[in-house]
Amino acid sequence: MKLQKLERSRATFFEKMQNRDFKTIRSYNLAINNFENFCLEKEAKTDMLPVLKESDDQDVYDFLQTWVNWNSERLAPSSMRVYFSRIKKYLYHRGIKLDSQEINEELEFRADVQEERYGLTLDNIQVILGTLRYKHRVQFICQASSLMRIGELTQLKKKHLICDRKNIIVKIPASIAKFKKGRTTFFSKEASLLLRPIIRKLNDDDEVFGIIGNSSVAQTLRRALVRVGLDMKYESTGDYMINSHSFRAYGITKLSRRDANFAKFIAGQKVYLGQYDRLTDEDKLALYEKFESDLIINDTEIKKAKIKELEYEQSEIQELKVKLAHFEDMESRFNERFATFESNVESASKGIIERGEIATKKIQELGDKLAKQNGVKDSKMTTAQAIKKHDKLVKKYKK
Repeated sequence: MKLQKLERSRATFFEKMQNRDFKTIRSYNLAINNFENFCLEKEAKTDMLPVLKESDDQDVYDFLQTWVNWNSERLAPSSMRVYFSRIKKYLYHRGIKLDSQEINEELEFRADVQEERYGLTLDNIQVILGTLRYKHRVQFICQASSLMRIGELTQLKKKHLICDRKNIIVKIPASIAKFKKGRTTFFSKEASLLLRPIIRKLNDDDEVFGIIGNSSVAQTLRRALVRVGLDMKYESTGDYMINSHSFRAYGITKLSRRDANFAKFIAGQKVYLGQYDRLTDEDKLALYEKFESDLIINDTEIKKAKIKELEYEQSEIQELKVKLAHFEDMESRFNERFATFESNVESASKGIIERGEIATKKIQELGDKLAKQNGVKDSKMTTAQAIKKHDKLVKKYKK
C-alpha cells in the first residue's frame, strides 16, 4: 500500500517544529512573515514558493537577492543573516534546496558594522530607575545583580528561587536558559530585599515578573530613556544605545574585574575549564558575596557596603598584625637560639684547633725522637720519612 503524499506547507513546517523552544518558533515566524510581506509587495501574493520551485536556480537566487536588498534598510546585517538561515530551512521543507557554495557565490549581504558599545554607568542606572514603577525597577536591579538574560528573567518562576538566605539563590532551569543549560546565579542582598514583597504574594508556579515579554520590557525602558534624555541611538543601525541587555552587560563588566571566569559562569557564558561547576551553592554564594558590593545600585546601600568592606579590611589588618607579631616573636627566639649555636660552634672549633695543634706538636716530637734513634743525620728528612725508616728497621730486627 502506497502512502498518501502530504503536501508540505507553512502549517506542516510548524507542526514539524512543535517541540522547539517557543522563542525559536517565534523567530521562524518573524522571518517567514517578513518574506511573505516582501512577496505580497513585489508579486501581489504571499506564497511564491510553488512558483520558485518550478523556476531555474538562477531565478531563485535573483529573487532571494531582491528580498535581501529589500531588507537593507529594515534589518541590521546580523538580523538579515538570521532571517536568511530561517528562510533557507523553510525553503528546504517546501522542496527548494539551496547549495551552500552557490549561496556564497550568488548572494551578497550587507557587511555588519561593529560600533563601539555604550557602557552603562551607575549614574545612568540610578536616573533610569528613578522614573520606573516599583516592579520594573526591581526587575532591572535583579538583572544587573544576577547577570541574567532578559528572556530568562521574564520566564523565571517563584519555584526557581531559594529564599532562605539574605541573598536569593536563583536556579535557572535548562528549559528557559539559553543553549538549554541550567545554572545557578544570585540576586544581591539589595535586589533580594526589594523582591521579597513581590514574591510573597505569588504561588510556586507564578512568574516572578509576569509574562511581560521582551518587547514590552523594551518599550517600558525606551519610554524611560526618552523621559531622562538617554535615548541615544547607534548611527549605523538606529538601535538604542541603552537596552535591557545593557543591565546584564553592566553586571558582567563589574564582576569580570574581580573574577572574569566566575562572571562568565553565573552569566551562562563559556568558562575556561568550567571549574565552578564543582562548587556547592554555599561556595558559589561565598564567592559572589566577596564581589557583591560592586553590583549595588542604591547610594545608601553602596555606603553601607563600603563601611562593611572597610570593617572587614580593618579586621583583616588586625589579624595580620597579630600574625606579624607572632612571626616577629618566633624570629627573635630563633635568633637567640642561633646565636647560642654559633657560640657553641665557635667554642668547639677553638677546642678542636687547640687539640689539633697539640697532636701535631706531639707527632713532630715523636718524629724527631725516631729520627735521632735511627741515626738520621739529614735534618731535612720529614717526620713521615723518619717513621717509614723506623718501621723498616723494626721489621729487619724481627727477622
